[in-house]
Amino acid sequence: MQAQLFSYPLLIKENHLDAFCHVNNAMYLTLFEEARWDIVTKNGYGLKQILEIGLAPTILEVNLRFLKEVRLREQVVIQTQVLSYRGKVGKLEHKMLRQDVLCCSAELTIGLFSLKDRKMVSPTAEWLKAIGMKKDDMITVFPPS
Repeated sequence: MQAQLFSYPLLIKENHLDAFCHVNNAMYLTLFEEARWDIVTKNGYGLKQILEIGLAPTILEVNLRFLKEVRLREQVVIQTQVLSYRGKVGKLEHKMLRQDVLCCSAELTIGLFSLKDRKMVSPTAEWLKAIGMKKDDMITVFPPS
């Protein structure tokens, strides 16, 4: 079973650019985070729920690859998919595409963090649903597409 693939369309705006008139390297992280929040919020795991239950998503590691520059007023789509989830740690991939051209990709190591106990915890069924997985999918490693 493969985790759900999410798409987040986006128009590149002036505030996304650096002095070279293309998307700033740090802005890619912000845009990828925007896409992740959109996904989990739409799937019932937004900030309100996080504060109520005390279990929050966390990023443990990020690996970014810049492949093609992205410029002002270009339409892009951020595709997001969980690649694997083993124990308390998952791998998630973002791809920023301009039409069918891969411009930037990121692989993130993610987990679920207890705000009360200040430690990583095993993913709940609600969290897995929010990121497009089922509990049965947890030990499966999905090949990158």
